[in-house]
Amino acid sequence: FLPSFLPSFWSAFFLEFWKRYQITLAFLWSKADFKVNQEPARPEYAVTCEEDDVRYNPITLRWEPYREQSVFKTITAISVVIITVVVVIITLISIIIYKIAVYSVFDTMADGQWKPYASTLASVSGSILQLVAITILSFVYAWLAEKITLWENFRTETEYQNNLTVKRFIFEFFNYYGSCFYIAFIKGNFAGYPGHYTRIFGIRLDTCGPGGCLGELAQNLAIIFLGKQILNNVQELLCPSIKSWWSRRNSKKYTLVQGKGGDKEQIAISMSTPWEADNDLAEQESLFPEYLEMVIQYGFATMFVVAFPIAPLFALMNNIVEIRLDAKKYTELLKRPIPINCMSIGIWYTILDYMASIAIVTNAFVIAFTSDFIAQVLWKYNHEDTLAQYVSGHLSNYTGPNLDGSDGTETCMYWDYRDEHGEATVWWWKLKAVQFIFVVVFEHFVFTVVRCIDLLIPDVPEKLEALIHLEDSFAREMMKEVIEVDLEQLEDMRHRIEVKRKQRNKYA
Repeated sequence: FLPSFLPSFWSAFFLEFWKRYQITLAFLWSKADFKVNQEPARPEYAVTCEEDDVRYNPITLRWEPYREQSVFKTITAISVVIITVVVVIITLISIIIYKIAVYSVFDTMADGQWKPYASTLASVSGSILQLVAITILSFVYAWLAEKITLWENFRTETEYQNNLTVKRFIFEFFNYYGSCFYIAFIKGNFAGYPGHYTRIFGIRLDTCGPGGCLGELAQNLAIIFLGKQILNNVQELLCPSIKSWWSRRNSKKYTLVQGKGGDKEQIAISMSTPWEADNDLAEQESLFPEYLEMVIQYGFATMFVVAFPIAPLFALMNNIVEIRLDAKKYTELLKRPIPINCMSIGIWYTILDYMASIAIVTNAFVIAFTSDFIAQVLWKYNHEDTLAQYVSGHLSNYTGPNLDGSDGTETCMYWDYRDEHGEATVWWWKLKAVQFIFVVVFEHFVFTVVRCIDLLIPDVPEKLEALIHLEDSFAREMMKEVIEVDLEQLEDMRHRIEVKRKQRNKYA
C-alpha cells in the first residue's frame, strides 16, 4: 500500500523541480524568450512550397514559406496509428492464446510431472515472447512513424518532432504496457466459473494462478522491464561501435603512387589532426530514442509499482549505467551533434505529466481490484480483526456434471464469491462497493496532495526571478538611454535644418 503513495508524490516533486531547472537553463542559455514563430522552416518543407506559398511573419518581419497542412495526410497518419495499435492488440491476443496452449500441454501430460509448473512455464515463456514481439514491433514502427511524419511534411522542426513523438508514444504505450494492463485488470475477470466458462472460438479464457494476478503481473513486469533495459544498453553500445567502425573503414582517404613495375598502388593517407579523424565517425543520432527510453522507464517505475516495488531501484541503476554508456557514445563513437534552439524538453514534459496522472489511477485500481488488500481489510473488519478462515470464506462450491466431459457428477471448490446457483453473493457486492469507494478516495487524496505541491512550489526560483527583474531593469535603462540619445540627435538635426532654412530664405 505504501509503495503506491511514494512514487506518486515523488513524480509530482520530480516534475515540479524539473520545470524549475529547465526554466533556469533556458534563462542562462538565453533561450527563455525563444518563440516557435521565430523558428525557420525545415529545408524539406521549403523546397516543396511554390512561389505563392508564403506568409508574412510579424515577429521576424520577413516573408517565409507557408501553406496549410493537408487534411488527407493528417487523416492517413491517424489511420496508420490506429492500425498499428490494432496490430499490437492482435499480437497480445496471440501471446495469450500461446500461454493457454502451453498451459494445456503441460497440464495434461500423462505423467503429471510438469503439472505443478504449468502456469509458471506458460507465464514466463509468454512474457519472454512478449518482449521479443515488443522489440520487433518497436523497430518496425519507428521506421514507419518516421516515414509517415516526413510524408506529412511539417513546417518547423518543433512541429515535426512533436508529431513524431505523439505517434511513437501512443504506439509504444500500447506495445509495452498492453500486457500489463491485461494481466492487472482483464485476466480472470471474464473467465466464468466451473460449468459456465467463457469461451471464444472454442478457446477458454485464461485465469490467474492460485496466488492471484498480482504475482504474475510482477513477473511480467520484471521480464519486460529488465529485458528492455539490457537490450537497450547492449544496443546503445554495440550499434554506434559498429557504425563508427564501418564509417571509418569506408571513408579512408587514398592516393595513387607509382609502384614497382610501373603499376599504380593505393596508399591510405594518415589523419594528422583529431578533427579529420572525427569526420570519419558515425553520424550523430537523434535524441528521440533517449527521450523515449526514459519516458517508458518512467512509466514502468510509477504505473505498476504496487506489483513491482523495486522497479524504481532498477531504474536508478540503469540510469547510472546509461550515463557512462552515453558518455562513451557521444565522445568517442559519434560526431558532434548539431545544436537546435529550444526552451524546454517540449511535448515530453506534457507526456510525463499525463503519465503521472495515469500512474495514480492505475495504482489505485491495482490495490483495489488486482491485489487482495481491500478483501483482507474488509474481512478483518467483519471478523474481529483476524484473517482466520479467510481462504475458506472466499471459496465457492460447484456441484454438477464432470468438467472433463465424462459421465457422472462432481463437487469441487473454486476461488470466487458465488452461491450454489452461480449467482454473486452479498459479500461480492459489498466488496465491489468498498473497492470503488477506495479508488475514489485514493485518487482524490493523491491528486489533491499533488495539486498542493504544484501550487506551493513556484515554477520560477526566487533567485532566478530576481535576475529576470534585474535584466528587465537593465534593458529598460539601456532603452531609455538610447531613446534619450535619439531625441537629442533628433533635436540637433531639427535645429540645423531650421538654420539652413533661414539662410536659404535670407538669400532667396
